[in-house]
Amino acid sequence: MSDIERRQLGRTGLSVSVLGFGAMDLGGPPAANEISDKDASQVLNTVLDSGINFIDTAICYGTSEARIGQAISHRRKEYILATKCGCQPGRPMGAPNIHTTANIRTGVEHSLHTMRTDYLDIVQFHQSLDRKTWESEGALDELLR
Repeated sequence: MSDIERRQLGRTGLSVSVLGFGAMDLGGPPAANEISDKDASQVLNTVLDSGINFIDTAICYGTSEARIGQAISHRRKEYILATKCGCQPGRPMGAPNIHTTANIRTGVEHSLHTMRTDYLDIVQFHQSLDRKTWESEGALDELLR
């Protein structure tokens, strides 16, 4: 374990390493190069062993969430997990984001199941939304639920 500095993330109360790991490249093509499950597991475990405790992913990052679940779900208490909603499960990166109540709920449940966890530390919208969109489609209210 290294001595990577940690700081409080905004007003969340979460203590995160100043260096985080963006897991998009674990998802494979078309967003990233091909990587084997074995190599993805080695990367994720090395990230944690190195003292990095912040992992960021999204539903639309190919197999990224599944690989996180396979490789490090047994180490869940060691890291802060951030994912994004609005993406459509089963659709590739670049597919339109949908901010309906139903898609937000489906996305969060998909991420929980895929990453083999019973909680997500941070859930973000995959794209910036204006207040009108939040209110008209129920996205923010559903995420808060």
